[in-house]
Amino acid sequence: MIKLKTLASFTILFMCIFSFSSCTKKNHNTELVQNYYDQLNHSNYTELSKFVGDSITISEADYNTNYSKNDYYKFFQWDSVFSPKYEILEIKEIDNKMEIRVSKICTRIKFLNEKPIISKEVIEIKNQKISKIKNIEMDSDFKLWNTTKNEMVTWIKKNHPQLDGFIYDQTKTGAQNYVKAMDLYKEFNGKN
Repeated sequence: MIKLKTLASFTILFMCIFSFSSCTKKNHNTELVQNYYDQLNHSNYTELSKFVGDSITISEADYNTNYSKNDYYKFFQWDSVFSPKYEILEIKEIDNKMEIRVSKICTRIKFLNEKPIISKEVIEIKNQKISKIKNIEMDSDFKLWNTTKNEMVTWIKKNHPQLDGFIYDQTKTGAQNYVKAMDLYKEFNGKN
């Protein structure tokens, strides 16, 4: 009888410890993802880099880009020029991956899309660091985006050839040229 009580107590204790550690891991992953986006909002690479592994893969549609920490910093600098703001709308853990719905707005998106982009992303975490962000669904007006972008690129090429190629330059300088191109194009169209 004593053995049975001891076994039952041990089993209950084990289940409690296992449940607690599982919840702690889930809470840690949620917190990790929230901290990552919080640092993106503050354009704070020093803190952000603590949440990213030695490399990170960003996937969107058929495109996979693998970044070393140094390469990711360059991409971060490019993106930061547009003053992005992220809002996590939903977050949950599924099969050891984090699935989120996130809203992003920045000067570039507002100019090309006229509203935030809402995307569904799956985030993989290895060794308590983000290793992959896969965009699996995006709500955007791509027809408007492409029309605006193509008209601007054509106009810039004709009227400000010194900025030609800004669309492909994903460096900080490229992003600054992108902002100049948007400003010049908005001024030309009377939208400033």
